[in-house]
Amino acid sequence: MEIRHFVTFKKVIEFGSFTQAAEHLGYTQSTVTSHIQALEQQIGAPLFERMGRKVMLTDVGKKMVPYTQEILDTYRKIESIASEEKDVQGELKIAAPESLTVYRLEPILREYRKKFPNVSISLSNATCGDNKKALFNGSADIAFVMMPQLQELDLITHSLLDEPIVLVGSPDCSLDILDKSYENRKINECFITNEKECSYRIMFEEYLRDRGIVPSYTMELWSIEAMKRCVMSGLGIACLPLITVKDEIKEGRLKIIPCEGGFNQIFSQVAYHKNKWVSPALSMFIDITLKHARDWSYKEITSSANGGLS
Repeated sequence: MEIRHFVTFKKVIEFGSFTQAAEHLGYTQSTVTSHIQALEQQIGAPLFERMGRKVMLTDVGKKMVPYTQEILDTYRKIESIASEEKDVQGELKIAAPESLTVYRLEPILREYRKKFPNVSISLSNATCGDNKKALFNGSADIAFVMMPQLQELDLITHSLLDEPIVLVGSPDCSLDILDKSYENRKINECFITNEKECSYRIMFEEYLRDRGIVPSYTMELWSIEAMKRCVMSGLGIACLPLITVKDEIKEGRLKIIPCEGGFNQIFSQVAYHKNKWVSPALSMFIDITLKHARDWSYKEITSSANGGLS
């Protein structure tokens, strides 16, 4: 067995296809097949089974995944033994939700890229739940989430900021959930929301359920920008992190809808697995992230947001 065989095995899992893995690695498909066959011959069992055009892991293949990650992590450690901070290199795989990617990460990534140009960065966007899973399956070295405080014993977590969540509507929206008369009734407004696994969507749906409030219907979108445009057009209401709507609130294109009792706390957090080797590339990224997070503040906008932050 060779390191490249394990790299190929990992890429086939990521792409679900021998052909796509070959294209990504710059191999022919026959080379990818030979790498997998070499592993299967050593192990004595098949690692994949074909399901139409896709390939799926066998039970033996699934058991191989954590060992493969350990082997590749160890190999990366060996490669970086002589690395010094001034020559940090390697690969850094980051997972983050759209909200933090768009509204928080740009200055962090810009400074990191300027200081460490030899590090190859890959950034994937998914729900916070999926980003957390990526730390356990090894597809991410570090993950950002926006959700209640993580309590995972296997994760090293840094809480960055309490991120206020607000309910917003168009400037002429008359909804006021401070008004007790809205409880136990159906409201006319459409709830414009993002994916079902989103932490603040789950929080707001629980808030409505606890009060017996039912939106007239739900419109599900996959982009915060699309959600904001729909709300500004008067198509409905949305529950979003304040950081994503602060400019529109300042400019009067959105307004905060007061909500009785306020919402549960949601925090921006960055985490990595406790068994993850903290390479120089990862260590420097954590340092830069924590430095930037110390400057994050809502002081200039909280006065506008008091109605939604009670």
